[in-house]
Amino acid sequence: MQTTKRGLTLIELIVCTVIIGILSTTAVPLAKNVVRKQKESLLRDHLKEMRKAIDRFYEKKSIASPGLADALYYPLSLEELVEQRFLRRIPLDPFTEKADWKTRSSTDEPGSAVSNRQNVFDVYSATTEGDLRGQPYSNW
Repeated sequence: MQTTKRGLTLIELIVCTVIIGILSTTAVPLAKNVVRKQKESLLRDHLKEMRKAIDRFYEKKSIASPGLADALYYPLSLEELVEQRFLRRIPLDPFTEKADWKTRSSTDEPGSAVSNRQNVFDVYSATTEGDLRGQPYSNW
C-alpha cells in the first residue's frame, strides 16, 4: 500500500515567505500615510474650530464696543477664548500632542515668524513637520 506524503516543500515555504515579505513592506508605508492623513484631518478641524472662535469673539466684541481700534477686538490669548466660552477647551495639536499652538497678532508684520503677542489674530501648529506635499503645517 502506497501512502502520499502531505506537507510543504522547502521551495513552497520560501515562496510563501517572500510573498508575505513583499506584502508587509508595502503595507507599512501605507499604514503610516493613513495615520498621517488622520492627523492632518484632525489638525484642519482644530484650526477651523479655533479660527471660528476667534472670529466669533471679534464679532461679539466689535458689536459690544464699536469704535475701538481693530487690534482691540481680538482675544489676548487662546485661554481667553476658553474663559469667555468661545471654546470648551484648547484642543491638542495632533502632531505635538500638546496644546502648544503658535499665534499671530493682528499687528505682526506679514510673514513674521515671531509674534508680538498683543492679541490673537490667527493660530497655527507648532510642529516643524511638513505635509505629504512638503508644505509646513505651520503654513496651514
